[in-house]
Amino acid sequence: MTGITANGLFQLKSTSQLAYADGKVFFVENSVDEKNNAYETEIKSIDETGLIQTWANGKGINSNLTVAGDDLYFTANDIKTKKTQLFSVNFHGGVAKQQTFEKTNVIDLIASPDGSFLIYQTKQSEIDSKFKTSDFPNTREITRLVSRLDGSGWFDEKAVYRTFKFDPNSQASVQIFEKDHMISLLDLSQDNQQLLYAESNQPNNDLDFGEGIYTYHFANKGQIFISSSLPTGQFFDARFSPDAGKILLAGSDEHLTNNTKQELYLYETASQNLTNITQRSDFDIDCHLAADFEQQSSGRVLAWIDNANYFFTAGYHGHSQAFTGSGTQFRIIYNEKTQIYDFALLPNAQIAFSLSAQNKANEIIKLDLKTNTPFKLYNPNLKFEREHDYAQTEHFNFQSEDGWAHDGWYMHAVNPKDAHNVPVLLYVHGGPHGAYGETFFHEFQVHADHGYAVVFVNPRGSTTYGQEFESAVIGHYGEKDFSDVIAGLDYALDHFPELDRKRQYIAGGSYGGFMTSWAVGHTNRFAAAVTQRSVINWISMWGTSDIGWFFNVSELGLDLYDKGGLEEYWRRSPLAYAKNVKTPLLIQHGEWDMRCPIEQSEQFYTAVKQNGNETKFIRYPQSFHGISRSGLPSLRLKRLADIEAWLDSHE
Repeated sequence: MTGITANGLFQLKSTSQLAYADGKVFFVENSVDEKNNAYETEIKSIDETGLIQTWANGKGINSNLTVAGDDLYFTANDIKTKKTQLFSVNFHGGVAKQQTFEKTNVIDLIASPDGSFLIYQTKQSEIDSKFKTSDFPNTREITRLVSRLDGSGWFDEKAVYRTFKFDPNSQASVQIFEKDHMISLLDLSQDNQQLLYAESNQPNNDLDFGEGIYTYHFANKGQIFISSSLPTGQFFDARFSPDAGKILLAGSDEHLTNNTKQELYLYETASQNLTNITQRSDFDIDCHLAADFEQQSSGRVLAWIDNANYFFTAGYHGHSQAFTGSGTQFRIIYNEKTQIYDFALLPNAQIAFSLSAQNKANEIIKLDLKTNTPFKLYNPNLKFEREHDYAQTEHFNFQSEDGWAHDGWYMHAVNPKDAHNVPVLLYVHGGPHGAYGETFFHEFQVHADHGYAVVFVNPRGSTTYGQEFESAVIGHYGEKDFSDVIAGLDYALDHFPELDRKRQYIAGGSYGGFMTSWAVGHTNRFAAAVTQRSVINWISMWGTSDIGWFFNVSELGLDLYDKGGLEEYWRRSPLAYAKNVKTPLLIQHGEWDMRCPIEQSEQFYTAVKQNGNETKFIRYPQSFHGISRSGLPSLRLKRLADIEAWLDSHE
């Protein structure tokens, strides 16, 4: 049996940004280029006969795939200026042509339903968002509370964002408006009269995180605040009905701040009434599972089938679901053990999905809504799968000590050295408001191929289980969430007798790193541990993380300066228990991490090392918090090799 190694990262592909036109499903195909140590994309299509065509490729990222008339539009790098620009290719034939020559980056793009015009957004900034060195560096002045974002870098307080209307016929752009903050272009009405977008409600107030939905009328240049009845809400997707009489919105009212469940809302244009349709449901709108393979998804979760009927996707108990609805009523149409990366509506009541599963990295299927019959359209990894086998995964249910029900998964080791004594790695997801589930996880496959069984579970705090479950960890970090992950491991040990109780390991990143660090400060059961980009000291994270000053409050239930705040922050910090650590500990951290700054790991390493425990600290240069998902490919592989070397040395 040939499993999936770390180098599979350079062979496996995924698809996203689906669109339909001219009898074809267009999509972006994502891959990783080992030689250039970079992420690559191609724009392809497949038709009913199975004919696959490539429309654009190259070293620049092809993104924001949009259909307008007989042309595909997308953004990619201008070879000369290295700026992201607008390109097009006619899907009846021809080569890609550059359409804009802005001095700034084109960062967002949508097209009118009839293809007569496009709307795009640019960003003008004098500050490099990522860390760079210079012989004569400039100073950086900060006056805002929000000054950085992990994965991007430093904000430019003087940046200018411009939104343009582009005419494909004349190739002329006309500026619509200019702002000192970014907006998200979402939709254009079918009559070409209105633009729908998301924008910060108070962009110059760093204490207001409200992200509202707005319409802009081209004729009178008027703006309407669609989600004004929920001024503190955060919305990320919205779509006009064909007649613009209704608008679907996805987001939350943020009444529980960072851990509020994502809902579906319906806005009636005439009455200006906004209704929460899914408030009593225990699924989350959207389903981004904790994994490392999804690339460049559009972020779309909503669509209108016609003026009365709509479509949306959601996450339920660690997998995706899809629904159709009318008014406030909806029904499930897809409920398989997969994750939906992206989708596109097709003619004749059909939908194309880009899917991922534990034993299927990615494929595109077509679903007939009249018969609920799926058809396979495209598998970008067909050749790879002929030569490699996925590690087999079993789902299990278990109860924690107080009776709460949880989902867990057991990934079998591939060709273990001793089939009767298999080392087991307990892996804890980040968030904590994320979820493991039915999707491909490259890293887990690599560890399984290396001979380790992998156990992963969804403790309380995870998404896709309803509001009560998601909020149960607030103010209780390190309590029953810790019991949950241990209970999941104990269940696996009791029900899969081949697991070796003498070789139990634990690993995790971000919140999973917190839990790993917490675990080794409270138990000695693990033969070794790997804590990655972890929350170690809530006190210092409060002022150094890009989100710490508000995330800590929402997760721990009080501010650092509240009565008892300092004591509570310390009590919840793994650093407070560093002297208890007896487990051999590998610490991994990216040097550019702005979410959990590297000083977190520096503190833990110093404390554990000073106490005489066996530990190693590996720093990954040019790496943000998301190193395991979107970091430099060479360092992603190095990180995996470092984990396996550490575990192997403590068998």
